Amino acid sequence: MTEQKKSFWARIFGSGESAQEQRALEYIVHRISEDGRLEDIVEEEYVRRTLTPEQIDDVVSNPRIVEAAHERLHKAFSSGELEPNPRPE
Repeated sequence: MTEQKKSFWARIFGSGESAQEQRALEYIVHRISEDGRLEDIVEEEYVRRTLTPEQIDDVVSNPRIVEAAHERLHKAFSSGELEPNPRPE
């Protein structure tokens, strides 16, 4: 799969995460951007239903995962990478 055809989250985290894991990480980042606390967010039903206890532990023990996703998302929006018609380079 080419870099352009990979999902946004696959490009951030590599291809190891399933689509379900990627959606959960996207949800966590979204909730944090709404001023949610990571400790509270990982207790929400959606996160508990979507991620395994081990995956939740990874996110909580390594909040850098969420920080990296948030930073990458901010860069992607700022650069126009997520625009339907990318800017010519």
